[in-house]
Amino acid sequence: MTEAIKRILKVFADNNLFEEGVELIGSWCFQLYQKHLGAKSFPLRTQDIDFLIPSPFHGKEHLDFIKQLEELGFESDFKRDGSLYLWNADLKIEFITTEKSAGTDKAIKIKKLGINAIPLRHVGFLLDKPITIIDEGIKISVPTPERFCLHKLIIAARRRKIEKRMKDLQQAICTSTIVNTKEIQKLFQSLPKNWQKIALRMLEKAKLEVPLLREEIDKIEFTLQELK
Repeated sequence: MTEAIKRILKVFADNNLFEEGVELIGSWCFQLYQKHLGAKSFPLRTQDIDFLIPSPFHGKEHLDFIKQLEELGFESDFKRDGSLYLWNADLKIEFITTEKSAGTDKAIKIKKLGINAIPLRHVGFLLDKPITIIDEGIKISVPTPERFCLHKLIIAARRRKIEKRMKDLQQAICTSTIVNTKEIQKLFQSLPKNWQKIALRMLEKAKLEVPLLREEIDKIEFTLQELK
């Protein structure tokens, strides 16, 4: 963990946000899986650090939360959809939340945090039964590897840029090496049928796009198809 990332996570932890339902997701979550849970190592570079905020958010008010992040050397700005993000020369902090209605493109206000978050499809799937990883003394809430893996497979299908799709597939497959077989089978079986089809289709695509991970692809594909 870089010192800058550590300071960001400490702000979240000091405000008890990880205990109030906020999760670290995306590539920095995956790096914690590699470092602490033994996920297959795969070099990934990212300037984004993404946080998933439940909507509605039932935690306490943290109205000086953004100010605390700005004091780390970040500037606040807004995207076209009205969502707030923070940035400096090296990093961008983004806030994501669950989409309330299909097709909405407007940011969702999280009043208790003083932010507007990006609404995305499928991310609510990540909020159930999170786990805690302790990194350098900081307790960080992240999705279970099983949910992270399946989520990455599903959203990979929505990517228009091949490099982003490959990144999702790489993270999904490398995370699959640490999932509990029974847990991921149970979770997969609970998904809508179209989500199941998407996940299996993306594993087939991954065989062509990330051939270096073929052994891991075959294993997770077999695990999921055992249910068919």
